[in-house]
Amino acid sequence: MKSGLYVKTAWNNIKKNYRFYIPQILTGVGLLTCLYIVYTLKADERIKGIPGGDYMPLCMSIGTAIISLLSLILILYTNSFLMKQRKREYGLYNILGMEKRHIGKILFWETAISVGISVILGSGMGVLFYKLCSLLICSIFKTDIVLGFDFITWKTILPPAVFFVFLYLFAFIVNRIGIARMKPIEMLQSKHTGEKEPKVKWVIFILGLVTLIGGYVISIVTTNPLSALLLFFAAVFLVIIGTYCLFTAGSIFVLKALKRNKKYYYNKKHMPSVSGLLYRMKQNAVGLASICILATGVLVMISTTVSLYSGMQETLDSNYPQDLYLSCNRYSPDNAAHPVSADVLTGIVENSAEKHDIAIKSVQKQKYLCVSYMFDGKKFMTSRETNYNAQNLANVVYITEKTYTGLTGKELGLKPDELAIRLTSTTIGTTKQPAKTVTLHGKTYQTTSLDSFPVEVKLAMISPSGYGIVVKDDDVLNDIFMAQGRDYGENASEMTERIAVTYEDRAKASAVGTDLLDDIYNELYSYLESQGDSSGGFSITLNSYWDAKEAVIGMYGALLFLGIILGLVCLFATVLIIYYKQISEGYEDRERYQIMKKVGMSDGEIRKTIRSQTLLVFFLPLVFAGIHTAFAFPMLNRLLHLILLSSTSLFVICTLITFAVFALVYVVIYSMTAKTYYKIVH
Repeated sequence: MKSGLYVKTAWNNIKKNYRFYIPQILTGVGLLTCLYIVYTLKADERIKGIPGGDYMPLCMSIGTAIISLLSLILILYTNSFLMKQRKREYGLYNILGMEKRHIGKILFWETAISVGISVILGSGMGVLFYKLCSLLICSIFKTDIVLGFDFITWKTILPPAVFFVFLYLFAFIVNRIGIARMKPIEMLQSKHTGEKEPKVKWVIFILGLVTLIGGYVISIVTTNPLSALLLFFAAVFLVIIGTYCLFTAGSIFVLKALKRNKKYYYNKKHMPSVSGLLYRMKQNAVGLASICILATGVLVMISTTVSLYSGMQETLDSNYPQDLYLSCNRYSPDNAAHPVSADVLTGIVENSAEKHDIAIKSVQKQKYLCVSYMFDGKKFMTSRETNYNAQNLANVVYITEKTYTGLTGKELGLKPDELAIRLTSTTIGTTKQPAKTVTLHGKTYQTTSLDSFPVEVKLAMISPSGYGIVVKDDDVLNDIFMAQGRDYGENASEMTERIAVTYEDRAKASAVGTDLLDDIYNELYSYLESQGDSSGGFSITLNSYWDAKEAVIGMYGALLFLGIILGLVCLFATVLIIYYKQISEGYEDRERYQIMKKVGMSDGEIRKTIRSQTLLVFFLPLVFAGIHTAFAFPMLNRLLHLILLSSTSLFVICTLITFAVFALVYVVIYSMTAKTYYKIVH
């Protein structure tokens, strides 16, 4: 048998079975396109030149790994479905005299043609859409730099293409081994092989309940953001296990319950769908569980990344009420810190502003001490006094009443044994309001509450709670400073004296921000050198709104783009599984419905039966995806707090909108696949 005949036969088989091959080819094209885009973005050095682009390589590396794993799963899934439909045909070839090695060659050329089309179209679409994605990234990062077609290189085209060739080669090897092991009669009957009526597997059912509830409980009770970060993937793993177990064993339990309900079951609208699902629920449940997990992934990724990006400006405004923060310490040989005076720092900033013709609105002189404690509501404890407990971790910012009055214009009239305190930041469920008396470094203080706290250092805090405390005077503050120094040793906090600068025109200052900061650095270096001995070194802390904005845009923008790409891949996988599921069940049910039609069921009654079946199963994944997302919300909200999204209401709105849009898309997919199913069985 000539090789040309194998190729011709393979091509004719693909054309004849286009309904099966086109989705498989489109799957490869879509996945390879996405893989090429994220892989190229990871490798494109020009991305780092975009303000905030430093975050892209890391995010795209994560995206490359996730898409590669999903590609492996989906290629094997489509291959499994395709082989189930084709085994009968291969068995017929074998009975008619064709040896299995000849069938293997036909299968090889079918695979080669499929992978060839997928790789060529996928690589081409990747190159084409990379331009579109570069424009999207520039829009997300709010930059005028536009990446072009000139970044087309074999170093980015070949690795994704070769990876997909190996995926299809692996699928071919699996198919070839399967055909070699099966007898011709088994291949002929494989399409009609049914399952015995399954029993409820109580062990799996109970395991599903335990793991699912365990994942939900972790999400609800984990209130510390750092703990949430560590436990998030454990919760996800438990929910995935629980979903598969409950869809496999729980669905059988529900169907058997429906079957025992004679009033419901002995109805021509319900009996065909319930009985059909019951006998093949093992395969059906795995597909439904996969749809549920993928749908949950879409909801989580899109809602979180959109929330972060939408709340970006609020995050910046809340963490940077002023435009620039500057502090500097000189160190003597004994490592003692000597802060540069606020007057000197103010003069340097004013000179730089005058040079760039920028007006300064105000300069605040802020002296504060920031210390970490364990706080139970009554006592602030250092590491010498108690063991570490992430749940009770709190950051405290101390200022004197003089500083407070200078910044707010309000007088408190504190006594040495009194503290004015305000809860400045908190994670949901971790709030510990201070008692009327609190213990601090062995001393007891009376507390009063504050309406506001004027010093903002939230960007440095990832603890569950933050507190601002006003003390009587420098004597009290120095006592606290010395006490925490004794407890923490070389890890003790230093006193910070900084200025907080607000410019008249933030946009104008941002436009020359880099030059402005360079001038401040240079003039401050010159001042330090003029002060003589600096053998102990010095440290400069210079933070600005525009630098923070660039960093936040980079991080949130990269996460948003990654969320969009992965969300589309998961949505694509969801559509694919639903489509294949409907086609597979359509061909399996066609003969049964034809018999029902012959015994008297009308087209309308058959359509109602189909609708009953599809409604019974295809909206279960959507419902469970919504439930999963709702229970994941508390933990996700705390993780978003960890990366500085403080607006819970914004996250709620984005989640609800994402679910509504996804549900609409899901309904459209259901409607289209239901029509395909009806055409097959009709």
